[in-house]
Amino acid sequence: MDPEWNDAELLQHVFDETNVLRKPLRGIISGYHVLPYILVGGDHASPACSVEVRGRIKVSPRLVIAPGRDGPTYGELFGETELMDQTLTFRVFSFRYASRVSLASEDLQIQRQDRDAQGQVERVLEELAQREVINTGVIVSPDVRFYPVSIDRFIREILDQEFRD
Repeated sequence: MDPEWNDAELLQHVFDETNVLRKPLRGIISGYHVLPYILVGGDHASPACSVEVRGRIKVSPRLVIAPGRDGPTYGELFGETELMDQTLTFRVFSFRYASRVSLASEDLQIQRQDRDAQGQVERVLEELAQREVINTGVIVSPDVRFYPVSIDRFIREILDQEFRD
């Protein structure tokens, strides 16, 4: 990256260049659930290698604030009808963040791989196909150091699809 870029331009570039190769086939469901993902990008310190981030995004139940539709409104759920606009719809997402260290936890695993990013993506897609996993997203990040920005792109694409329906 050009050192002259400011932070906003760099983050926008990472967001724009993130490629969501595979979205979960079952989509977001109505209750609280977990949305697994695998993110792959080149290793900044070793360009011939890659970094793989496996994690889970915790998704809240869908909260629809729209009168006249099926389901409860915000006012019905929380007893509040004065302040909030009645047409709002939203979700809450959360995921863990990790620094450059190798990390493994229940919600996040970061592993450096010996193959290049394209080879690692192919291996991940093959693994998911062999195991017939349909609920896991696959994301390619242009700069894995900023993987939370790429995950944000993944979430936004899923939300765009969900709220279009």
